[in-house]
Parts: sequence; structure tokens; C-alpha cells
Amino acid sequence: MANFNPYIDKIDMDFWRELCTKEGELCHYKKGEYFLHRGERTKYFGFIELGYFKYTIIDTDGNEHITGLALCNTLAGDFYSSIRNELSLVDLKAMTDSDVWVCSTNFLRQILKENIELRCFIAEELFRQSHGRYLNLYRQSPKERYLELIERCPDLLQDITLKDLASYLQITPTYLSRIRKEITFGK
Repeated sequence: MANFNPYIDKIDMDFWRELCTKEGELCHYKKGEYFLHRGERTKYFGFIELGYFKYTIIDTDGNEHITGLALCNTLAGDFYSSIRNELSLVDLKAMTDSDVWVCSTNFLRQILKENIELRCFIAEELFRQSHGRYLNLYRQSPKERYLELIERCPDLLQDITLKDLASYLQITPTYLSRIRKEITFGK
């Protein structure tokens, strides 16, 4: 699926796939299994060969919220905590049975230490995407955010539950159903 994470379009995924298959180990994650736990140091990053993962946080009431997705043929991991060697603030959980070429974050840090231009580029693109998403929460209605996402990723609904999509859009599943009904049948 193309364009869920727009920054991916500007990153050479063939480079990362080759790097991870050469230096990493192919690991299988069953649906529901964690690649990364919040509160732990990020030990690994990887290239997703099959399946997809969701990034989640838990609010103060104990509710899980999806902050992002890592899809097939993209990278999985917490870039920020990896390069800073800090505790992760997110969980990364397999949403389907998944295969990932897993590498050490020490290896990632070494690559990014040797290639400052790549490190800056990735950081800038992640910031640009996060900033855009933040601004869209204020300038777009939930319906507009849904339509934009579906236009960018028309196959998304084949891969993600409506509950997870609603969480990502920061609306309730009931409200998402209303939006979809309105789009399908009109007002």
C-alpha cells in the first residue's frame, strides 16, 4: 500500500530492504505480538516483508490510541528513541502475522552517525509528516481527514479494522460509521 506514511515516498526503501536483509535476521511475529514495548529501550528496527503493525499509546484512562501504522515494504521501529537511545513512548504491535528483517538499533545508530545527511533527511521528513498531521487535526473535519486518507491509500480498508482506523483518525467507531454512511448514501 503506497503513501500511508508520505515520508516513505522520499526514502529509498530498496536501500533499507537490502541493508536489513544483509545485516538482519528474518523474524516472524504472530498477530498481536509486540515488536516494541513502550517504556523499554528500542533494541531493534526492521524492514517489514509481510504484514503490518500499529503504533499505539495508552492515555491516562488506560485507553489505547493508534498513532501510526507501519505497513508492508516499509520500516518498523521508533526512530526517535532509537537514535537518542531513550525509552520508547509507544508500543508497536503486529496486526497480522508478519515477517520482518530485524536489525540492531546499534547498527542503525552507526549508519546514521556515518551519514549525517541521511539522519537529517529522515528526521526532517518525519517532522514534516507529524507537523502536517497535527495541523490537519485543526484545519480539517474528521470527514475531510478520512477522505484524504482513503484517497491517498485506497486499499487501506482491506488491511485495517474500522475500529483501528477510527482510533488513528481520533474519532469514535460510531462517528466513522456515520461518515461512511453519509459518503455512501448522502445526507
